[in-house]
Amino acid sequence: MSKELPLKVRVDIRDQWDSPNSSVHASVSSLNKILGHTITPHVEWPILWGAVKEQFSDNTTFVPLVVRYTIAWYERLMGRLENPTCEQWTEQLLNIIAESPKAKALSLHIEPAEGAAVLPSTKWNAKLATFQLYIPKADPVSQLKLDSTYDKCFENLFEAKDEGWADLATETHVSVAPTAGATSSSSERPYMSRLPVLDALSRPPDLFKSTAPYTLIVEERSPNILVQCSHEPSLELIAAYLNKWGKTNPNDSEKRNILKVQLVESEYCYGVFDTLTIERYMGKRDPINPVMLLAFIEGVLGYQLINTTGGCKTYTSTTLLK
Repeated sequence: MSKELPLKVRVDIRDQWDSPNSSVHASVSSLNKILGHTITPHVEWPILWGAVKEQFSDNTTFVPLVVRYTIAWYERLMGRLENPTCEQWTEQLLNIIAESPKAKALSLHIEPAEGAAVLPSTKWNAKLATFQLYIPKADPVSQLKLDSTYDKCFENLFEAKDEGWADLATETHVSVAPTAGATSSSSERPYMSRLPVLDALSRPPDLFKSTAPYTLIVEERSPNILVQCSHEPSLELIAAYLNKWGKTNPNDSEKRNILKVQLVESEYCYGVFDTLTIERYMGKRDPINPVMLLAFIEGVLGYQLINTTGGCKTYTSTTLLK
């Protein structure tokens, strides 16, 4: 393997891409069972790494991202092939594959995207009889956005010309209307989707930052307050704000704030804070006034109250926060 690649990247390619036990190989095999053709993914790793490496200060996230984007490509294609409302599209795909001189050697070429694209995109290259997947030099996208982008690309897969290909990754007005006859069928058949593949999911710190809706729960456990949230940056901002403007206790020889605001690491996984506790360092045991906290959650962070049960309030936010 090329010495141009960092050691960790080479190890990840070996373990997460080349290994016959990898999720990429499993996705290729699953698609073959549905489509009847093997679409083999190919990557020129030195070229791809050279084009996007500035986006990966932590090179341990590079190969997992390529793996995630690739697996999602296979999963969305399989979902489309299994969707009864896309039967005409599937027939068109099969006809094009059958007419291809390389029908027995189909491939997916994964390349760096050109220009200022911020989303991955895919197209069918009729001349080379290959699918192409373009990885942008941009921040990772959420699974929901990734799936939506692929769906748009697949819907228009055979409409783009070889020359002057429109970059679907930068378009916002691409039609995703179902194929003809889908309206009546969709009212009779339930919507079908596929569960994500385990290895296609990001690490918890990344996954839940980019996956909405966020859930936040405030529980008043007199005399303390407990805040739990799926979006770690929300908790970090609450803690930082309350600690910055916290009132010092004049009776405390250590000059600490009256309230102790502390982040607590999640029991689900390492390196993630999903809980915030608010309690007094010392003194009276009266309940803590929650109004400033609640106003911050709704007015500053934009969460919406959806349920109240006793001293427990549940909020949600469908807006992705950065």
